[in-house]
Amino acid sequence: MAQERCATTVCLKVRSPITGLRRSNHQLTGVVVTDQILLGLGIATALLSLWAAVFATQAYLATRRATALAEQRWQDSVRPAPRLSFTTPPAPGQAIELEVENLGGTLAAGAVIVQAADDLYAGELTLPEHAPPRRIYLNPVLKAWQRKPQPSCLLLVGRDLSGQCWDYLDGNKAINDPRKWMASQLRELRLSGIVDFPAVTGPAKAR
Repeated sequence: MAQERCATTVCLKVRSPITGLRRSNHQLTGVVVTDQILLGLGIATALLSLWAAVFATQAYLATRRATALAEQRWQDSVRPAPRLSFTTPPAPGQAIELEVENLGGTLAAGAVIVQAADDLYAGELTLPEHAPPRRIYLNPVLKAWQRKPQPSCLLLVGRDLSGQCWDYLDGNKAINDPRKWMASQLRELRLSGIVDFPAVTGPAKAR
């Protein structure tokens, strides 16, 4: 009986470490699986965050494009679009006749300078929106320094109802400082102090 108890005791003592080892292996396996799950969740979260950032960026760019397109359409609807054409050659020392129409918004104030032969002609104009062709007359202001065989428009600028000025000879370019811009144009045409367009550039500043 003593030997059987001893054998049983020894057997129990031998089996106990093996059982603990198995439990340790199961615990380690569970920790590894948990780490892998957490790693997978982290990667998935990072990917979702990346996609969300990409979609947010695309939505922002689409909104900017839509806003820019709406702004462009609004400018096209309110920006005046005058067009000039020459009718008959002027008599020496007489006003020149032009035909003008407006394909855009209201032209609150405009200025035009043309040359025919060796004379320069200048004047102001206003046009309602989508105005049909009409005849206008510009008076001669100065002899040109160089004769041209064909009449040509040297300056065509206008201001819309919002106060924005546009240079129609330079691709409808917006003019940020009309007074400075006009002074430069008149200086190049040698018309400084001869003509002025206060309705376009605004009244002269008091000194």
